[in-house]
Amino acid sequence: MPRFGEDLRNVTLIAGSAVVGLAATAALFASGSARVHEIRVAPVVEVRVDRAAPIVVEAPTVITAGAERLYGEVVTTSGAVLEGFLRWDRNEGSWADLLDASKMDGRSTQTGVRFGHIDRIEVLGSGHAAVVMRSGDVAELAGHSTDLGSGMRRLVVESLDGASHELSWSDLDEVRFRSAPEDARTTEQRLHGRVTTRDGHEFVGFVTWDIDEIHGSDVLDGEVDGRDVAVPFGAIASIERRGPSGAEVILHDGETLHMLGTNDVDSRNSGITVSDPGLGQVRVEWRDFDSVDFFPADDLPHRGTFEHTGRVEGTVVGSSGDSWRGAITWDLDEAFGWEILNGDLDDAEFFVEFGQVRSIERVESGSRVTLRDGRTFLLTDSQDVDRGNRGVRVEGEDGERVVRWADFRELRIDT
Repeated sequence: MPRFGEDLRNVTLIAGSAVVGLAATAALFASGSARVHEIRVAPVVEVRVDRAAPIVVEAPTVITAGAERLYGEVVTTSGAVLEGFLRWDRNEGSWADLLDASKMDGRSTQTGVRFGHIDRIEVLGSGHAAVVMRSGDVAELAGHSTDLGSGMRRLVVESLDGASHELSWSDLDEVRFRSAPEDARTTEQRLHGRVTTRDGHEFVGFVTWDIDEIHGSDVLDGEVDGRDVAVPFGAIASIERRGPSGAEVILHDGETLHMLGTNDVDSRNSGITVSDPGLGQVRVEWRDFDSVDFFPADDLPHRGTFEHTGRVEGTVVGSSGDSWRGAITWDLDEAFGWEILNGDLDDAEFFVEFGQVRSIERVESGSRVTLRDGRTFLLTDSQDVDRGNRGVRVEGEDGERVVRWADFRELRIDT
């Protein structure tokens, strides 16, 4: 049987065969012959229909100074020095974003530090680095996710002349952070907005979508009525979850798109994070996410927003009413203002910077954490904030004391 290479030719041949068949049948009946004739049905040839053209959405180009964006010098193993705006491991791009890591203390304790506190990162091997803080403190950290080590997805250096350089971990010798020059300009803006959870909690700050998209030029992929669509985040006003497998996307021009079909808008989404300068970071899983509204920040945090943070100092009050003042080590582990307090608030995972904490009070189910700006959260389900806590060490003028969690009432941190 012949093979047909083009759809149009297939359709033409099928139609022609049908006409010939009808004519032959009519002739047979017209002749009045009694002979039995074998009629063969022509095979059906499948006609391929091309997928509809993708929907194209564009976003306006905005030029800013990029004060909120990471900036610095990257020294490579070959000795080259590259300078410009930085995108770290795809999902970190602002001074408020969190570098995830583990302490090299024999217990692989999870930790983190916001980029605004880092002076430089010195690569020590395929899986760890020395992180030098602006305060002068040095922490030897290992990769906990993909932020440090050979698993890093890449470091992108966007030079001021417009060139872009992509580097892997093995290319790096040292990264030195600093503020961008006053005359620097960029067309990339860190996504900013308000994330609302299904429990009704709201968090405002720099948004990372699917632990991947962070800039206005990054795209939200999906399908609309069977057509592929890639929408730049800079064109999006809001995204609202529509069940486990879809989302309603409203553009700044008022158009509404009902998107589905990719991990950007269904249960395969890796999560949404909010980097809040006055808190730390909050992470929300897709199943707990309700909506996000994008809008510019009223006051962009820059590198100078993040003060040099040394030891945590304060007063520990015991359940007996006794109190002890001095340098604090929380959970026998966190001792510096740049370190992180972990806990959950209903459907949101918190990474609270100690430098933003005013007080921590033990309650029956966890801890009540009050921030310097007055916000209060009841955090649970973490060793940092419940009975798994190993104790609070106080180093004061009268010596050192460890207050057990069972004997702990409150920590008041010096301002």
